[in-house]
Amino acid sequence: MHPDAPAAVRAFAPARLTMARQLAGWRRRDLAKAIDRTAAAVSQYELGQSKPGAETLSRCARVLNVPPSFFTMGRPQLLLDTAQAHFRSLRATTATQRQQALAYVELMWEVLEQLDRVIELPALDVGIPLGVPHSDPGLTARIVRTVWGVPVGPVAHLVRNLEARGVVTTRIPMPDNDAIDAFSSALTGRPVIALTCKENPMRQRFSVAHELGHLLLHPEPEPGSPRHEHEADDFAAEFLMPEDEIRDQLPCPADFEALKDLADHYGVSTAALAHRGRNLGVYDEPALRLITATLTRLGWRTHEPVNSGHPGEQPELLRLAIDLAAANGPALPSLAARLHIGLPRLRALIGLSDTRPRLRLITGAG
Repeated sequence: MHPDAPAAVRAFAPARLTMARQLAGWRRRDLAKAIDRTAAAVSQYELGQSKPGAETLSRCARVLNVPPSFFTMGRPQLLLDTAQAHFRSLRATTATQRQQALAYVELMWEVLEQLDRVIELPALDVGIPLGVPHSDPGLTARIVRTVWGVPVGPVAHLVRNLEARGVVTTRIPMPDNDAIDAFSSALTGRPVIALTCKENPMRQRFSVAHELGHLLLHPEPEPGSPRHEHEADDFAAEFLMPEDEIRDQLPCPADFEALKDLADHYGVSTAALAHRGRNLGVYDEPALRLITATLTRLGWRTHEPVNSGHPGEQPELLRLAIDLAAANGPALPSLAARLHIGLPRLRALIGLSDTRPRLRLITGAG
C-alpha cells in the first residue's frame, strides 16, 4: 500500500477518480477489473456514495498512473461534457474516447489556472468577437484574414497566430485514441483547440482552421451536427484557400503535379484543394474522382509528403508559458507536484519530450 493512501482517503474527491479513469481511456468496468473490485463499487466511489479504502485507493493510483494525492479535494476542477465541445462525429467515436479527450482538456485547464497565478497569458483577440454567432462562414473568414493582416496569399503560422491571440492550441497525448482528429471548446474561460497526434501537418492546418470556424460560428456546440460541420469546413476552405484568388490558380484540366505544387504553397493537402476546386465549380465530379484515385494509389490520403513552407506547426504557448513561469515562480517539478500529477504526464501534456538520458545495457556472450 502506498504510504500517502490513508491521507488521500480522508480527503477523497470522487470527481478526481472519474477524471483519472477517463484520462486512462477506461470504462468503470475496466478499472474495476484492474483493482479487483466490482463495477458497482467503482460507480459508488465516483458518485460519492462510498469511499474506497486505503488499499483500494493505492491500487487505483498504481493502475491509473497518478499519485494517491491526485484523488484529493482542495483545488479547482473543471467539468466538461460532450455537449460543451465541437466533436465532428458522435457515431465515429465512443463515449469513452470523447471523455478521455475532454479529461485532458480539463487537466490542461488546471495547468493554465496555475500559470495564471504567476504570468499573464496573451489576451483573447481573434479579430472578431467570440460568443456571438456569425452566420456567414465565407464572410467571417475574409474578415478574420483582413484583421490578421493576410488580405491575400497563404496564412502563415496559423497555430502561432492563434496562440498569440489567446487561443490555446494543444496536442493531447492520446496515441491509442485514433478516432478524433481535433475538437474545440470555448467553455474553459479561454478557447481551446485540441489536436491529436495522428494527422498529416497539412491536414492539421485545415483541422485547426475548421475548429476556429466552430469557435466563431457556433458559440452553442451541437456535436456531430452536419450543418455545423459543413459551415466549419466552408470557413476553413475560404480562410486557407480564398475563392477570389484560388479559383484562377487551379490547374484546369486538373494536372496532378501542378495541383500538388499549389496545395504546398497554400499549406493544405492536395485532397482539400481538389475538393475546393469541385465546390467552386472548377472541377466536375469525374475529375475529382480521378484525383482521389491518384491520391489513394500514392497513399497520400493519409500520408501525403510535406513539401511546403508550412511544415508541422507545433503548439508552443504552454511550453513557453511554463518556461516564463519557471523564471518567476514554480519550476516544472513544482508545478507537477501542485497539480498532483507525475512529471512525465505534465511534460507530455505541454508537448515536451522526455530529455532524461537513457541507460542502455549491452549483453553478450560471456
